[in-house]
Amino acid sequence: MPTIKAGEVNLEYYVEGDGPPLLMIMGFAGQANSWGEPIMTRLRKRFTCIRFSNRGTGASDRPDTPFTIRMMADDAIALLDALDIRQPHVFGISMGGMISQEIVLNYPERVNGLVLGCTTPGFAHGEMAAPEVTAAMTPQPGLSVEEMVRNFWTAVCAPAFIEDSAEFLDEMIATNLKQATSMDTIMKQAVAIQTFDSFDRLSQIKAPTLVIHGDIDRLIPPANGDVLAGGIAGAEKLTLNGAAHMFFWEQPAETADAIIEFLARVPAEV
Repeated sequence: MPTIKAGEVNLEYYVEGDGPPLLMIMGFAGQANSWGEPIMTRLRKRFTCIRFSNRGTGASDRPDTPFTIRMMADDAIALLDALDIRQPHVFGISMGGMISQEIVLNYPERVNGLVLGCTTPGFAHGEMAAPEVTAAMTPQPGLSVEEMVRNFWTAVCAPAFIEDSAEFLDEMIATNLKQATSMDTIMKQAVAIQTFDSFDRLSQIKAPTLVIHGDIDRLIPPANGDVLAGGIAGAEKLTLNGAAHMFFWEQPAETADAIIEFLARVPAEV
């Protein structure tokens, strides 16, 4: 679990693969090891993948301060500085997609191509999850971390995927429980998500952008992706049929192929 000083925090990070740099930013309660090997295997063949654990997760520092999406974007830029990476492509999912938006809005010169997955410009202008989905994502007293994670999956994975992928999901639990995300971090991230809003700034995003959404995403419904794609000039939108919030687990080949094809059309950094 290598770590590096990135601004005010030490971040767990991994640099793997070969090709143009691709910064990968994980979402709510996830960490560097939450991407899953199926999509990583495909992306490493075409990109130098930089994945890391946001503050408060994995082996990264857990500062005793409130979190904001902008703060986590600044962490990501500090990581790139520490690794001497100037202008990567950026791929963020869910909360990581919010962080990616803050990166491209505040550091436009640091982003080459942009891929935003299962994310939103803020719920004030998007569609909220149904109450039962929010309830499944809310930690319940008395449950173990593993029980809470399995509850989360009912909200973020397609039912067919849960039924057919027990071995993969068990592996993901085992991997992520080695450095389980604390309740403190979960609550801090939840506040950061709820206070995030980029809607009025979307027109400022100039990086070539691909928006990816599963058509049965119940946590961040597909209408949020439509708002994003509609607000970013020239953005392309890909809808993955039969995929839920964890589309990159459920359809790793389709996701990787779409990212590779789109970013191949983005001019090299200048």
